[in-house]
This record gives sequence, C-alpha cells and structure tokens, in this order.
Amino acid sequence: METNFRSYVENIMDQTECNQQEKEDMREELLIHLEMSKEDLMRKGMKEKEAERKAMELFGPEKDIGSQMQQSIFPFRKELMLTLSIISFLYTITLYLLLLFNEGNAHIGWLLFSMTTSTLLLCIALNIVVALNRRRWMNSLLMAHLLIYLYGYAIISGFELAAQLPLTISNWIILLLSLLLVYQTTIYEMNFQSGAVKEAKRLHQVNFVSGVIVIGVSLFFLWVGMMLFGGFHPAMAVMMVPFGLWLLLYVGQMKLVKKHKRAAFVLAGISLLGTAVLLVLLFFPSLLTI
Repeated sequence: METNFRSYVENIMDQTECNQQEKEDMREELLIHLEMSKEDLMRKGMKEKEAERKAMELFGPEKDIGSQMQQSIFPFRKELMLTLSIISFLYTITLYLLLLFNEGNAHIGWLLFSMTTSTLLLCIALNIVVALNRRRWMNSLLMAHLLIYLYGYAIISGFELAAQLPLTISNWIILLLSLLLVYQTTIYEMNFQSGAVKEAKRLHQVNFVSGVIVIGVSLFFLWVGMMLFGGFHPAMAVMMVPFGLWLLLYVGQMKLVKKHKRAAFVLAGISLLGTAVLLVLLFFPSLLTI
C-alpha cells in the first residue's frame, strides 16, 4: 500500500525542480493527504486496495499534479516559455523566408539550430519531456538560445529587409525573455546553505542587470560591425567576447558563493567593472583614449 503511494508521489516529485529538503516536505505532505483520503474511503465501506486506488484517482494524474506544483514554484514560467518558443518559431520562419526570397541566402545552419532550441523550449512549456525541466538542462538550453539569437541579430543587421525593424524588436524580446527565464530559474534554486541564499539572490540580481547591458552593447557593436564590413565577417566574433566573459563570471560566482562568498563578490565586482567599461566605450569613447 505505502509502496504504491510512494511510487505515485515519486512520479510527481520527478516533475518538480527544488532542493532535497523542499522535496522531502512536499513528499511527506502528499503521503499524509493520500493516507487520510484512503482511510476516509475505507470508512465508507471500500476495501483497502480499492480505497488506495481511488485515493490516487481522486488526487489526479501524476503529470498534472507535478506540472501544477512546478508552476507554483516557478510562477508564470510556463507562460513565459510558451511566449518565447512561439515568438522564436515565428521569428525564425519569417527571417528564413525573407532571406530566401530577397537574398537567396537562407542560413540553413542557423535555421536548424534555432528550430531545435525553440522546439525544446516548447517541450518544456508543455511538460512533454520532464527531464528538460531540470535547472541545469534548462539554463544550458536558454543560454544556447541566447547565443543563437545574438547571431540572428547579426544576420538581420547585414541585410536590407522591409521587416528589419519588427524583426529587430522581436530579436530583442527573445533575448530579454531568455535572460529573464535564466534569472527566474536560477533565483529559485535553493541548493545553498541558509546563510548563502541571500547573497546568491543578490548576485543573481546584479548579473541579470549587467547581462541586459552586456547583451545590449554587444548587439550595438555587432550592428556597427555589419555596417563596416557590409555583412557578417569572422572578425566580428570578437564582439561576442564581453558576453562570454559575463557568462563565465556569472557561473564562477554561483560556484563560489556557497563556500567562498568574498571571492564570489570579487567576481561580481569585476563583472560590474567590465559592464561599466562597455558603457563608457559606448557613450564616452574619448575617455578611454586619454
């Protein structure tokens, strides 16, 4: 009896992303609820096994319950994921068709990567592939999506298209939504000791702001590069270095915050300094030549 309940509850827990202590608390609450429901049904005349089956049936399908619990842990993530995946699909198809008919250059490689990540994001939103709900997989996918659409911005900057402005706005929305979802997914991670949660959240907030700035500046310099080279040039890859450094520093901070808080905040300071240098380079380039 208890084994059947535990198997049922474990199937629910497999679809939620939280720390071990939170899972234990939820697991215990679910088991208590199921046992109470079973006892109530037995008092009404049901046999034990029938009452157990009915208790699980009344509680609901594991997938639906797990999805609801996941939604309560990460509010609005399903809606944000659906929005991101739909906009990404529309953006990719539109850009592909415009380039194919106007320029004769469809960028098949970028199309395949974009459609793949967009499809996986849709699978997460609809809870089709439960394993993708894990924080590490999800953040890796979102970061890959960010990089793909940074390159997508470089593509549209290199062509004169009638729909260039709406495509540029859509690209910005995709980048910001991806970054917001990385922040949301990570900020709810509670795999830190109680003393490090506060510091970790501060670091996430700082990096979210600096990430928006770094992406914005990178996009601007990509656009400038497109104007100078008349299209995409391999030398323009250097303009992705600030984003790569920001990402490495972000990961480093999260690795260190649990045991080496000072070192984590030193890396955060370096990240903020680098962001400030980018802003100076963008708005006051003459100051760097003094």
